[in-house]
Amino acid sequence: MNKKLNLLQVYRGIAAILVVLSHGNRILTRELDQNTLLQIFHFGWIGVDFFFVLSGFIIFYIHQYDIGKPNKLKSFISKRFIRIYPLYWIVLTSKILASIFTNYKDTIYPTGAGELLKAFLLLPQDPAILNTNFIGVSWTLSYEIFFYGLFAALIVFNKKICRVIIFAWIAAVILNLFNLLPIGKNFLLMFIFDEHNLEFVLGCLAAYTISKSKFKFKTSLIYASIFMLVLSVINTKYGEFDISGIPPLVGYGLPFTLLIIGSVYLEMSSKINVPLILIYLGDASYSIYLTHGFLLSNVGKILDALVRKSEIVYKLTNFNIIVFITIVIAVAMGCLIHTYLEKPLIINLKNKVFAKIT
Repeated sequence: MNKKLNLLQVYRGIAAILVVLSHGNRILTRELDQNTLLQIFHFGWIGVDFFFVLSGFIIFYIHQYDIGKPNKLKSFISKRFIRIYPLYWIVLTSKILASIFTNYKDTIYPTGAGELLKAFLLLPQDPAILNTNFIGVSWTLSYEIFFYGLFAALIVFNKKICRVIIFAWIAAVILNLFNLLPIGKNFLLMFIFDEHNLEFVLGCLAAYTISKSKFKFKTSLIYASIFMLVLSVINTKYGEFDISGIPPLVGYGLPFTLLIIGSVYLEMSSKINVPLILIYLGDASYSIYLTHGFLLSNVGKILDALVRKSEIVYKLTNFNIIVFITIVIAVAMGCLIHTYLEKPLIINLKNKVFAKIT
């Protein structure tokens, strides 16, 4: 179970690019005041669902044998902390400083110390506040941290008791999915029992399935999952976050789970030559994910301002070219941030700080 799964790294990169394209459509349509070809990627928010299932799989795949072993808690927490918080804090601080010295400060909501603390700790927050004051995509990281907390409980506490509690929670989330859980509009309860949490569970089930059984028809499973995903995309209406009334958990979470199972079985049984650039995009996915919103908005503004300086150039310019260039720059800068900031930061923290703790 220690084999590096390159296909999953590729999927991480694909998930990040899908989110970039989806947000690029909304951000650049607003900044350029023009409709763009990116509208065809209106479903790109499914990259978040993909991330959640992948995260559940990876955590269980790596740490399943730590369950019930409290002495493994420090190692688990330090690894998760290093992976999420340091780069996030740098990007968040940069965004806040930018909002102070640019016109962002004219549009942000008044924010007290409490909201600022929540943002830095990745506690659940109103997405409207995150989109304007902080980092819009950080709402997804709150779910990630919540999942880490549940998994940490499995490591520390009695397995039987934890299993009962977690199974009861899963049942409650399913009930809430069908509006059968009386939680009202309480924001915290809505977060705890949100269907997105089950996508992490699906990822864990995928890893458990692979560790306990073998499956001969891996390519068939991959083809079936892709077919299901295509059907879901076709039936996802523009501007809506469901599939003709079907919850994303069913329309996307389940197919992504099957895709991961089939892909891992395939890679474990066959030698798959994956282009290094795709693996690199997967490695850089977190940096791309955190920074793309800010980069898309500002790079788009700069390119638009340059084009508008000349009336002739402005009239002749195809705005889809500007959109393409903006997307490429945003992704490329995310990759540079990964190579020259995120990667060295993680290595130094592991070797010089957390090595002493664990």
